[in-house]
Amino acid sequence: MLNNGVKTYATPMTFRVADILLRDFLKLAGYYLPYEALEVEEMVRKGVNVSYGETIRVKDAEISFIDAGHIPGSIQVLINADKTLLYTGDFTTIKTRLLRGADLGPKDVDAVIIESTYALEDHPERKSLEREFVTRVKEVIENGGRVLVPAFSVARSQEIMCILEAYNFREPVYLDGMSIKVLDIYLEMSDYIDGKQLLYQASKHVNRVTSSKKRRQALSEPSVIISPAGMLKGGPAVIYAGEIAEDERSAIFLVSFQLPDTPGARLLNEKRLIHGQLDIKVKAQVEQFKFSSHAGRTQLHQFLKRYDPGVKVFAIHGEPQASNDLVEFCRNELNQEAFAPIRDEEYVI
Repeated sequence: MLNNGVKTYATPMTFRVADILLRDFLKLAGYYLPYEALEVEEMVRKGVNVSYGETIRVKDAEISFIDAGHIPGSIQVLINADKTLLYTGDFTTIKTRLLRGADLGPKDVDAVIIESTYALEDHPERKSLEREFVTRVKEVIENGGRVLVPAFSVARSQEIMCILEAYNFREPVYLDGMSIKVLDIYLEMSDYIDGKQLLYQASKHVNRVTSSKKRRQALSEPSVIISPAGMLKGGPAVIYAGEIAEDERSAIFLVSFQLPDTPGARLLNEKRLIHGQLDIKVKAQVEQFKFSSHAGRTQLHQFLKRYDPGVKVFAIHGEPQASNDLVEFCRNELNQEAFAPIRDEEYVI
């Protein structure tokens, strides 16, 4: 069950987005989950709103909340008791069209629990990646094709809108699915958006798809269609992909990481669209543009260089090779104690 008497702390933005995500998840999962809509409502209603820079006290610990730069509303957690521990969660220090990147927080901590998702990989330089993406989009449109951009509903869809707006792209852009609900939350709670003016301008130029008629209209002309799901595991993006898969003039541009064995990964590797009973050899152009909301290898290293050798580093949220690589960097290059934690093991700070 959700909540179960335990207090939930989050930014108001996180509660708003979590509410619609959990409700959607309930629709998809049905009776297999140990909670229902009423419990989601109770969690949101009883949740404790916190702000960036705010400090609360829980028993003998002071807990502070720091902007993580990952998605609007995301936080790092700083716990100060007899020892001081920073938990980064998902974070990035890279500025995007939506966010300015994570606040770095204090240097004098005893332990850091840090994500290692991209400890083995540097991301492309953001502006260069944006230019490459927009150039390819324009080429497809000028050739009479349609561009499907399967994108996560939260942050990635809205960032792609902003990128097109920043480059003064004026061909039709359509937005479908849950991305619309998240966009409205971002516009309403724009204090969480660093590029709020750009997002507002982009929202005025995007066409919202709210019916099957509008979906047919999006497919009937050279246009950009931004739609969940980002890995083509479901959602309206699968419908669009099925319609344009055999059109050589059109393109499917993936703008995020693709988990192995997902339809998006299979599309990228095999040029086949496989979803349920659907199995189509794709003639449309397929490319990946690696936009990311996680810190890359260089950013992780720079972040950890700020701490003295006395800190203990715990690398989590990564494939074993990635976590171990970050641990070795801390040990060999920074002379820090570092661990890739093993489940059920206890560690003393």
